[in-house]
Amino acid sequence: MTLRVLHAPSEIAGQPSILARALRDLGVEAWSLATNPTFAQYHPDESPPLDDMPVLPRYAGYAGLVARHIGRHDVFHFHFGRTLIPPHNLDLPLYRALGKTLVFHFHGCDVRSRAHMLATHRWSTCCECDPFCIPARQQRILRATAGEKRLVSTPDLLESVPGAEQVHVACWLPDYEPRPFRDTPKLVLHAPTNRLIKGTPHIEAVFEKLRPRFPGVEFRTVEKLPWRELRTLLADADVLVDQVFMGWYGMVAVEAMALARPALAYVRPEFEPRAAGCPVVRITVDTLADELASLLTDAPRRRALGEAGRAWVESKHESHVIARRLVELYRGLGTP
Repeated sequence: MTLRVLHAPSEIAGQPSILARALRDLGVEAWSLATNPTFAQYHPDESPPLDDMPVLPRYAGYAGLVARHIGRHDVFHFHFGRTLIPPHNLDLPLYRALGKTLVFHFHGCDVRSRAHMLATHRWSTCCECDPFCIPARQQRILRATAGEKRLVSTPDLLESVPGAEQVHVACWLPDYEPRPFRDTPKLVLHAPTNRLIKGTPHIEAVFEKLRPRFPGVEFRTVEKLPWRELRTLLADADVLVDQVFMGWYGMVAVEAMALARPALAYVRPEFEPRAAGCPVVRITVDTLADELASLLTDAPRRRALGEAGRAWVESKHESHVIARRLVELYRGLGTP
């Protein structure tokens, strides 16, 4: 029997649309739906901009989505802690009553416990953040989903979601065609979605420090670009600096590696077993300047890291690799 899967309702890092597309290639009847318009302008299969509407039409729209999709899918794979009627997920009992398979896929501040991060880690996404997370909502989501399959995108989230399983972010590789390698670097890029979470002030301070030493290199921070524009810039970059706080590498680092460009990021030491063989250049706030300067003066190393990064993405993040894992997961949950 053909699996019927809905990925919804929040588009984040392109994951719902990428996963649905890859699942379809594997013979799954998959559909992506997002109600949150974003600057990235990803392209899910269905994208009614409900989240930006006034209350009454917004909730009428949410209810309409439930009515339209409840009978179409066996698996409801929900992203960012939201069902089709967020933020209180009022429709959750309905899926359970109808025997639907539920998967909750968390991606960051939807569940990350700021109190825990500040209490246990010197560096984390929360250490300099201007808090916008809502702890009461996070706890409500965790309580409501305790009996369901829960996934997280990055290993730091495992501390906030008991019993969860990490699944790497997925990359649609045909969108990433590497450009020829440059022996002489011209562009170092940093592309934060949130400056304080990524540690952008520290990264830009390093950029200022290195500019006089590398007058031929542009050190550039870009923000809130549509995805296609960002991808073009990444393809033209020689090095990407991802972040200095998170403890793992993000989607933009995956995209840089897919384009055969070296990526630098802070990886927490306890995550190294998960990252064995990963060519992301390990940095901290204190080592970024030296590591970046060394990389800019070492063309053979940049080339080798770029080639290894592309191979890493092909092995660990390629969308069909992740989609096959999801099919096994869905089947393991008893989906027909």
